[in-house]
Amino acid sequence: MTAGIWLSLALAALIGEFLSGTFYLLVFSASFAIASLASFFGAAPAVQLILASISALVGVAFLRRHRKRLNTQTRARVDDPDLGQRVEILHIDEARQARVQYRGTCWDAEVRSPRLTEGQHAYIVGRDGNRLIVDTTPPEENA
Repeated sequence: MTAGIWLSLALAALIGEFLSGTFYLLVFSASFAIASLASFFGAAPAVQLILASISALVGVAFLRRHRKRLNTQTRARVDDPDLGQRVEILHIDEARQARVQYRGTCWDAEVRSPRLTEGQHAYIVGRDGNRLIVDTTPPEENA
């Protein structure tokens, strides 16, 4: 294939990306541009296709991994409205397990910070089932 055909495909994918906003077509556009460079430097059509395929696979794998990580972080914040809420520590044992006062009742909690003691306030930074995970700072400052 000629460099012009690859560039035309790259441009078409780029225009499609502008209309969709998913970043996947941007990966394909970059892959077509890489194949165009290979064609420009005289690579065989099979090499051009292999470069386009490999770069597309790597790009899509990267996007999927990145999107999964973002979705996990967003889902954790959306699914748990308790994150960042303040609790009062009622009791802590030697294993750093605690009872905390939150929403008018007592909850089991895991204490992350060794500085926390009974009577202090802490913030919910996570959850393990029905057990709250608390620390001295809200989750935004822990990240």
